[in-house]
Amino acid sequence: MSGKADLLIFDEISRDIVRLLHFPGDEIAFHYPTPSRISTKLGLNFSKVERRLKEMKSSGFLSEKLYMALNLDYLGLSKYILLAMAPTREVMAIYDRVKGDPPTFLESFYRTNVGPPSDTSLVVMEVVSEEGTLKEKLEYMSLKYKIDVLDNTVTKASYVSVKPETHHEEVVLSNLRRKDSLERKILRVLWDDTSLTVPMIAEKVIQGEGKSKYRTVKRALDSMVKLRVFWLYPQLDSTKLTGKTMFALTVICDDEKKVETTNKVLRLLSDNYIMFRDYYRGMIPIGCVYENRDEYINLLQRLNESHIDYMVYEDFYGFSTGKWPIPE
Repeated sequence: MSGKADLLIFDEISRDIVRLLHFPGDEIAFHYPTPSRISTKLGLNFSKVERRLKEMKSSGFLSEKLYMALNLDYLGLSKYILLAMAPTREVMAIYDRVKGDPPTFLESFYRTNVGPPSDTSLVVMEVVSEEGTLKEKLEYMSLKYKIDVLDNTVTKASYVSVKPETHHEEVVLSNLRRKDSLERKILRVLWDDTSLTVPMIAEKVIQGEGKSKYRTVKRALDSMVKLRVFWLYPQLDSTKLTGKTMFALTVICDDEKKVETTNKVLRLLSDNYIMFRDYYRGMIPIGCVYENRDEYINLLQRLNESHIDYMVYEDFYGFSTGKWPIPE
């Protein structure tokens, strides 16, 4: 089947499921967002949740697996977010080339639009790099893919940090810098397959037998969730929706008021937001949907009237490369 029949009709149930696929939310322990957990949280029948997940995946809107983002500050690495321009007539060919063979340092690549159609299109990239080699990487992207990187838009991402409350949590944070540590092994295994259960992860990272393997790995995972060492999220393809259009906001805020700002913005967006990422300092990326132009304008008006500082990207879609960012 192809064409219109493959498109997804996105309703409130779909929205609520997608929201809960972003992990952790309020959790302070490792509990993978399974259909069973999602159905319990939403008070919905398990079969309905499982069926809707299959529909969203088969339509191509929802990725088969959850992707993983790492708190690179804990790992001694840096990520830069930047914008680039590309000829509109060539942007999709560029998009396909990058997706087919992304460089190892590229974390994500998005094609977006910030206004009326024009001869040039905007792309947003997330690049993992040391400061000293960033210029070289940006020149590589410019030459290989024929895009014009906007130097004045390069922003170094800074992640939230959680103060450890126990000795074990202090050890976990310290171990993240060690290549051979249990914590790094757990992250690598989970990166390759985010659907693995704790016993499966334990079998891969700890050799030999023993009931303590599960407890050791579970304790490390719980600490990493509490400390916000990593986040799991689905990859979305907004081109697979029908009846709704997806757009992205980046809300700019003071770190001291981030929780307050996040709650305020989510109340204003109400039924329209489908995801948000709370792991950057100073900014909150939010994905939203709307049915018609009037609804879209009304949402932005609400934000303006509430004096929210934001950037908006229309017609927003892209991909995460899945490249392991830590040098082996």
